[in-house]
Amino acid sequence: MSEWITFPFPKCPSCGKQWGENYHKDCVFNGQLLVEPYQRQVKCESCSAQWYILDSKFYCYCGYEFYPSEVEDALSTTQLLRQRLLQKLNEMDSYERSIVSKSQNSFKEWIFDISYEIGKALGITVSKAQEIIKNFFDKWSF
Repeated sequence: MSEWITFPFPKCPSCGKQWGENYHKDCVFNGQLLVEPYQRQVKCESCSAQWYILDSKFYCYCGYEFYPSEVEDALSTTQLLRQRLLQKLNEMDSYERSIVSKSQNSFKEWIFDISYEIGKALGITVSKAQEIIKNFFDKWSF
């Protein structure tokens, strides 16, 4: 199974900074770099250039240039899989937040619709009907 993931910038031994994305230095579009951990390939998302992961050079904003051994250490399979796992967990978390938000919005719409119908039937305002419904749920909820 081939899957391209965000290519993390390793921790700089000079300034100590690191970040989750990496960009193609020589690309005219400054494309984001992706990595395929099993095939150990890197590609630029914009210009589609590909190369072997250990042929990568890192240049930190502080001016530090990584040695090949530092690149190899930083991009071990364990590190790449850890990055992939964190990315998947973030995607799952985002998906769950989206479900909660949609559920809450749907419930609010349902409350408004039913409040409108109750208000119309009893000859009261929607806000008064919502207050009656809220009091009902407050009284009968566990």
